[in-house]
Amino acid sequence: MENENEKKGRAGRIITAVSMLLSACSLVLAVLLFLRLNDLEERLKSVSFNSYVEQTVVSNNYIVTEENDPGQVTVSFTDDRQKKAYLTFDDGPSVNTPKILDILKEYNVRATFFVCGTVDGNESLRKLYKRIVDEGHTIAMHSYSHRYGTLYASPKSFEDDLDKIHSLIYNETGVDAKLYRFPGGSGNTVSKHDMNDFIGILHSKGYEYQDWNVYPGNPEGTSIPADMIVSGILDKVGDNESSIILLHDTGAKNTTVEALPKVIEGIREKDIVLLPMSENTPLVQQKTAE
Repeated sequence: MENENEKKGRAGRIITAVSMLLSACSLVLAVLLFLRLNDLEERLKSVSFNSYVEQTVVSNNYIVTEENDPGQVTVSFTDDRQKKAYLTFDDGPSVNTPKILDILKEYNVRATFFVCGTVDGNESLRKLYKRIVDEGHTIAMHSYSHRYGTLYASPKSFEDDLDKIHSLIYNETGVDAKLYRFPGGSGNTVSKHDMNDFIGILHSKGYEYQDWNVYPGNPEGTSIPADMIVSGILDKVGDNESSIILLHDTGAKNTTVEALPKVIEGIREKDIVLLPMSENTPLVQQKTAE
């Protein structure tokens, strides 16, 4: 029969074994926890980095490019002294929008689309609002109706139209658009009403408006040869630190599509950075608020 000392010795060995087992389990759990935390940290870094990338794009101090893998981005600093250009497309979406988006994607360029709401009843065009956003471009407001007589008839008609295009963009893309471009520009001579009233409505809602300072002579309702668009832009781009280029994105403007590759190539040859517009883009306004 076991004596008291043997019982104590056996109990001690059991306690020691259990302690060692618990220690081993704790070590394994600690290693697993470390690995999980490390993985979580990497994921958080990825999320933070993506958020950082998004914010640095709009600060206009960086260029973000995607190489072969759309999920892999390359961030490079731009010289603050380097001139910048912004391709902007008014009046779409249209049948030409997919062609423009294809070209921008091919050249890895982000642009800005000041869209209207004139695609009611055309579901294929309606989908383009989302595609614009999904491909990294800035979507902005250019009125819902683009009918000067109605749009500028009164502050109420302007605000109703503004709310309508803002809601359309939000419903289709989830983007709370903040940038607006007046049809005809803020200095237009079409409106019989004081433009300051309309500017005041924009500002009361936290929106800002942008005009342009590079215009290739392609007025609404007409089309000019592609080579004239190219020369009209390349002769002027770079005259300012920030060049906001006005192009039109309608079904009638086929020459815009034809000119776009040469415009992009020509701007890059001038060592000018092409960027999408944001709330931080320097303002170009024909008429400033009084």
